[in-house]
Amino acid sequence: MKRYSLRERKGHVYQEVSEPQDDDYLYCQECQNFFINSCDAHGPPTFVKDSAVEKGHANRSALTLPPGLSIRLSGIPEAGLGVWNEASHLPLGLHFGPYEGQITDDKEAVNSGYSWLITKGRKSYEYVDGKDTSLANWMRYVNCARHYEEQNLVAFQYHGQIFYRTCQVVRPGCELLVWYGDEYGEKLGIRMTEERKVSGKCGLTPPRGHPHRDCHGKASERGPGVCPPSDPEGT
Repeated sequence: MKRYSLRERKGHVYQEVSEPQDDDYLYCQECQNFFINSCDAHGPPTFVKDSAVEKGHANRSALTLPPGLSIRLSGIPEAGLGVWNEASHLPLGLHFGPYEGQITDDKEAVNSGYSWLITKGRKSYEYVDGKDTSLANWMRYVNCARHYEEQNLVAFQYHGQIFYRTCQVVRPGCELLVWYGDEYGEKLGIRMTEERKVSGKCGLTPPRGHPHRDCHGKASERGPGVCPPSDPEGT
């Protein structure tokens, strides 16, 4: 952690003030700017709380689902279950999380298909593994988007945890589909593609050597969209 000193003029007492870390920042989808705590133009972001369920319950992951969402068969072939919006439009910039599971430094966590990598510092990592349904929350059921047109959630690290943020309005009847946010991808060394630069959405090339959610499909697949992209007004 980088620090600098603010030394008082009288006496020998001084105060150390820590500089903001990379994962202290949030991102405003409307302004397309980073901020700490509150956006100057749009105020603090909205974080959707999970339904409260104690860890250890056999079906905890499904029971933590917030109101208005459901877990049912994914629209992606052979992806198993997925998470769907069943209520009103989910607005741009809505936050879900954190992603819950077992915290481990065991590199075998990458093989579970339910792990996210968390950076703790220079060349220091740990994993949050959502394989165990008694420790995980509903976010383990969110599938990865096959291409940027169907992506509606961005994954990013904030205060040492993984959150999802809506990167477009999610209409009722649409499946929630996630991929790396630019800020999270850069931490993992994912290079920005030309397509990613133009679209303003996330890249879809998994980083080699880093754990990530099992995407249940190749990025090159162009099958029927799980839900057509919406404009910022949700029309």
